[in-house]
Amino acid sequence: MQGQPIKINIKEEIIKYLLHWRWIVFSIIVSLLGCYFYLRYASDVYQTSAKIQIIDAANSAFKMPNDGVSIFGTTKVNLENQIENIKSSRIIGNVVDSLNLTTEIYSEGRVKSQELWNNLPFNVVWALENDSIKNKLTAFQIEIVKNGYKFDNSEKVYKFNQTNFDYEIPFKLNLKSTTSLKRIEGKIYSIALNNRKNVIKTISQQIAIDYVGNQSDILRINLTGYNPEKITDIVNTLIDVFNKDGGKDRQFVHQKTVDFVDKRFEYLYNELDSIEQSKADYKKENEVVNLDSDASILMQSTFQSKSELDKANTQLTLSKLMLLSINKSKDLELLPPNVGFEDQEINILIDKYNQQLLKYKKLLQSGAGESNPLVKEAYSQVIQLKNNVKSSIIGYQNVLTINKNELRKINSEEKSKYGSVPNKEKKIRSIERQQTIKENLYVLLLQKREEALVNLAITNPSVKVVEYASFDSTPIFPDRKLYFGIAFFLGLLVPFVIIYINNLFNNKITSKEDIEEEIKDIVVVSEIPNIKDDHKKVVEFDRSMLSESFRILTSNLKFISNLKKDGNVIFVTSSIKGEGKTFVSTNLAITLSSFGKKVVLIGADLRNPQLHKTLDLKKVLVKGVTNYLYDDKLTSEDIITKSLENELNLDIIISGIIPQNPAELLSNGRFEQLLSELRDKYEYIIVDTAPTILVTDTSLILGLAETILYVTRADFTEKTLLKYISNFKKLNNISNMGIILNNIEINKRYGYKYNYGYNYGYGNQEVLTKKNIFKKIKEFFS
Repeated sequence: MQGQPIKINIKEEIIKYLLHWRWIVFSIIVSLLGCYFYLRYASDVYQTSAKIQIIDAANSAFKMPNDGVSIFGTTKVNLENQIENIKSSRIIGNVVDSLNLTTEIYSEGRVKSQELWNNLPFNVVWALENDSIKNKLTAFQIEIVKNGYKFDNSEKVYKFNQTNFDYEIPFKLNLKSTTSLKRIEGKIYSIALNNRKNVIKTISQQIAIDYVGNQSDILRINLTGYNPEKITDIVNTLIDVFNKDGGKDRQFVHQKTVDFVDKRFEYLYNELDSIEQSKADYKKENEVVNLDSDASILMQSTFQSKSELDKANTQLTLSKLMLLSINKSKDLELLPPNVGFEDQEINILIDKYNQQLLKYKKLLQSGAGESNPLVKEAYSQVIQLKNNVKSSIIGYQNVLTINKNELRKINSEEKSKYGSVPNKEKKIRSIERQQTIKENLYVLLLQKREEALVNLAITNPSVKVVEYASFDSTPIFPDRKLYFGIAFFLGLLVPFVIIYINNLFNNKITSKEDIEEEIKDIVVVSEIPNIKDDHKKVVEFDRSMLSESFRILTSNLKFISNLKKDGNVIFVTSSIKGEGKTFVSTNLAITLSSFGKKVVLIGADLRNPQLHKTLDLKKVLVKGVTNYLYDDKLTSEDIITKSLENELNLDIIISGIIPQNPAELLSNGRFEQLLSELRDKYEYIIVDTAPTILVTDTSLILGLAETILYVTRADFTEKTLLKYISNFKKLNNISNMGIILNNIEINKRYGYKYNYGYNYGYGNQEVLTKKNIFKKIKEFFS
């Protein structure tokens, strides 16, 4: 009913899949085997990794002790630029050339080839220059023979260590000294020359460089490839090439520094020489030896000339005063001695004058008269000395006047010279300043030159190798555990998907529950197992599953019909052809007869008779139902055929020839008469009738049977026919009707296994041991 939730029996759903466990196991095994062989011959991809730290060239270079230190800290290396430098075509190109990566040698195996690297038996030397072959692309195979090698399946044998000019690119194979020719004899090698640009591009794409951490300045270099030793050498060589390239760059810079400084030295030498010459010329022109000492001397000379001038003025003043004193005195008077004359002659004359004057006065005081010759003589001497003093003072004045003028001139000159000292100092300091600048620049350049020469000599590394490239022996691809897990999952998934799709689109009856869900008023009286071998008939005293299923069917007949002691007519029919009604009716008859019942089996399917084939009877030699229906003179005894198995109490009436009007024959009353005759002779009358959905034959005679057994076939009968069966029962007003589910796969129904699967020795063991091995395998997966 609509609106009701769909109930899902989880156990039933699981069993639907577990019933096919053999196929699931088979699928898993096949998937795992496929994965195993794939992984065995797949090319493993390895990864190598190295760690480096880029060294700041500015901080690593040699510096003089007096170099200034930046207040802003150390310089931070731009790692992104360094990464691009490492991955540049120039750097990788050097690696390619260094390791000869354009040439590849492969050892050919049965399934796959393997690239050789460290264990090369020989080296390939191309006869052309590198510039000529860098854009070439070629490949060929060689086979190692006793005396050399054969080239591309040719019969000509070429010697090792000799140039082969027969190929488009001449080459030579140099056999290594450690290689034994006998050891590699018969092996095939592939040699490939690749385009240099393509090799560089491939390595650049495969290499990955990243930071170890967000705050770290250490770089991790990863490279993947098929040969772990090769990619390890590539990464280590890449580090070495990058390191040397950085060193060469710094050496180039340092050499340029030295060259620049050397050129500047020549210019600065000339500049300094010119400055020193101009300084010397200026000092010479201005009579300057040492500015400080010259200034001191000039100042002392000026002071001295000024002192002498002052002295001259003083002496001149004294001489004037003395002369004025002499001129004003009317009488003889003593002159003041030691008044400060620097001229000692005047001082002596004054002293003599004073002494002579005193002598003269003493003579006068002694009483001598002026006429006394001594007095006269003394007076004369006084006068003479006085005149001498006067004339000396006059002469001294003249000398002082001349000296004064000279001293004034000298003082003026000295003052002028002393006044020019600041200008001279300014000029000299200007010259010295230029000289100092040039000298400092010279010293600085000399220092930088020494730094450059030291750095050129020591050449600090560009990188610090934190960890050299190494590889793990376990490949990163394919991941064997992951692949086996995927293979197991796919091996499990594929059959489940197939089973699910098959169940989803399967409109066939597969189980008893399919019938019971659709038909509520008809009982499923038996489930007949599918028999794989040719023994599809019940054998007396047989303990096989087939026999047991028909024994259960005979036991269940009493639940759908009130069986009588004699004359029980049982019709066995189906909806369409191929559902197994003849098979069921035959084995039901055999089973009932094995119980000691007297049974007759009638083939009433006049249009497509199959009973004679099942029982191996010749239809043309035996009369049957058709003959009886046509000929009123025939009796039931005339058409009864005894069973070929004498121990069975079973008679058989085949259908006979195929009539043109089977429906008219079945409805002419003769068939009812036949059954009436047989009721008195047999306990069970089993009638194999025609399919109901195809013709009306069975419907015409349904009223003659006490029990109707409606046969359906698992995995054959469509579910849509179940509704037809239910309507068939209602339309024909059938009361005693049971459904038989035929051809049930033994391992597909857990219920069936429950009934027959305890292995009590059922089955013909002799038959099982003689089965063909292929049939056993087929049965295993069924």
